[in-house]
Amino acid sequence: MAKKKDDALHVLKTSANKVWLAGLGALAQAGKQGDKLFKTLVKKGKKYEDLIPTSGDVKDTVDAAKKQATETYNSMEAAFDRQVANALKRAGVAQQAEVDALKKEVAKLRREAKGNPAKAKKAATKKNPTAAKKKTTSSKKKKAAARPSKKKA
Repeated sequence: MAKKKDDALHVLKTSANKVWLAGLGALAQAGKQGDKLFKTLVKKGKKYEDLIPTSGDVKDTVDAAKKQATETYNSMEAAFDRQVANALKRAGVAQQAEVDALKKEVAKLRREAKGNPAKAKKAATKKNPTAAKKKTTSSKKKKAAARPSKKKA
């Protein structure tokens, strides 16, 4: 009796490992083909799960495998999210928090412009001092061009 139990456990462990590997392969494929394939695989997996015998040791082994698969999936999902976020950051794509901060700043500047145009202009040049320098340099060049040049004889 013990030998049959050990053989059954070995077969189950081997099958669980194959299922695990197939699940990882399916997860990789689902990542390529999207949510529709993933939902289909989950549906088929649920149907297949009903066929698995649920005696004591086997059920515990299946439950442990489920728990490990769930943890691994969650870990892979978090790693994927981090990789995407890092790639977007390297590409210079603004994060939502940065966009929100810029929206608030624009709204603030608009309010200031409505209330006090001179104050708004000052606030804008404080935020972008190069714009003020360019205007100053530009106006100096215009004034210099308007003056008659002094030629030495």
